[in-house]
Amino acid sequence: MQLRVQVAVLVVVGVVLVVGAAVVHACFGQVFGRLLDGRLMLVPGSKTLESFKAPPVPILMQFYLFNVTNSQAVVGGAAPVLQQLGPYTYEEKPLKYNLTFDDAEGTVTYLQNKTFYYRPDLSPGVALTDQVTTVNAVMMSLGAKLASRNAAFRAVVQLWFTRFSQEPFVTRSVRELLFDGYEEPLLRQLADLTKDPEHATGRFGFYRKNNTNDGTYTVYTGVRGMDQYQHIARWRGDPQIHFWKGDAWGGDTCNMINGTAGTQFPRPLSRGTPLRLYVAELCRSIYAEYQRDVQHGALTLYRYVLPKRLLANTPDNKCYCSDPFTCRASMINVAPCRKGAPVVVSTPHFYQGDPEDLLQVQGLAPREQEHETFLDVEPNTGVVFRAAKRIQVNLVMSQYGDLPAFRGLPQVILPVLWVNESAEVPLQRTKALHRTLTLPFTLVRVGVGVMAALGLALLLVAALKLWLARRRHNNTTRTPQLHKEKEKTATQKLNDRNFS
Repeated sequence: MQLRVQVAVLVVVGVVLVVGAAVVHACFGQVFGRLLDGRLMLVPGSKTLESFKAPPVPILMQFYLFNVTNSQAVVGGAAPVLQQLGPYTYEEKPLKYNLTFDDAEGTVTYLQNKTFYYRPDLSPGVALTDQVTTVNAVMMSLGAKLASRNAAFRAVVQLWFTRFSQEPFVTRSVRELLFDGYEEPLLRQLADLTKDPEHATGRFGFYRKNNTNDGTYTVYTGVRGMDQYQHIARWRGDPQIHFWKGDAWGGDTCNMINGTAGTQFPRPLSRGTPLRLYVAELCRSIYAEYQRDVQHGALTLYRYVLPKRLLANTPDNKCYCSDPFTCRASMINVAPCRKGAPVVVSTPHFYQGDPEDLLQVQGLAPREQEHETFLDVEPNTGVVFRAAKRIQVNLVMSQYGDLPAFRGLPQVILPVLWVNESAEVPLQRTKALHRTLTLPFTLVRVGVGVMAALGLALLLVAALKLWLARRRHNNTTRTPQLHKEKEKTATQKLNDRNFS
């Protein structure tokens, strides 16, 4: 093969290898991203859909109840003294069902039931039979709803309180206060007026939600694009809620349903972009901001936390303010979405709240490590690998309607319980995901390196061949001249010898 052909082949193959390596290096991330998007889509028969319907990761609900140790003194106007009891740990089993896909819209509509199982092995030193003295939620709710009615009606309410022996505080077992509920004859009396099925049962419990749902959710599946993947399109058939007032700028942003349900977010994540999610317990959308990188096994996760300004008493949050007394930092009065019940949801122990709120009661000690809500999210997939949602339930105690039953009570936001709902993906699964995310890129990096090195080597060989060929050519043209020089020198020497 002629030299020119050899060099041409080497140069072409070398350039192809180098350019190919550069193209693979530049495009593989996009190709891998499309493949990953395809695996994440919620489509019938996919593994992602099965995990979506029944998450394989254990979810724990830790309940901490506040026992009022001086209830009789509080009836006389003293500040409540609280004793925290717990944790009473339950395992939560969510199940999505009645899935209906809309391919044209790219959504799936479903219901989700949650079932709770008590875990005594994760509840050291406590039992469901523990007795807790807490505020009479039925009495306070009825007082709040009817305080503004006329005097005659308030007199009827007072008669009900007397007839059914209602007191501002009740002492019940943890089992009764949470899921089982306890007999409350006053509720049956109310059912004739409210027509509420829950009142008709004659039982009350703070978390009587075992195997129940909070309405239909419609979320985007990703088949029409991943930018809104698993964002909530509608809740209970409506693209927005109707609990709150207009915002300070004349809009209705406080009634918008933004983001996902909190277990998955559109990929890839950016540290500078907040995560948005809708929380049914708060009856509103919230957001979390990047705080720092954290490790979970071999994975590097982004930790997101709720910023202090989210629940701050600022103009941005005035639309959530339904009662001046409860418009405080770290709190939101959810009465508009709780049928008027005086329920205030807050951070545990009023974490990130105002110092004066802690002075209303005794026994609270807010700490970031125990009371902060966080999400640890894998940035390439948008999957939450570790999370803790921490919410406190409070009731507003007040002298409602100046009724004798409430006379002497202090006006206070009284903590009842707080919940730590947490989940963590086992380390074995993080290893598998780490391999899935890193092995292809590692192989590509090695392959690209080999291709580029081989291409450069071939180009170097071609250059070396050209150099050697040119050197041989130069040597060939110089040889006759050297011979002539040598012959002339010898003749000259002979002549010089003869004429000497």
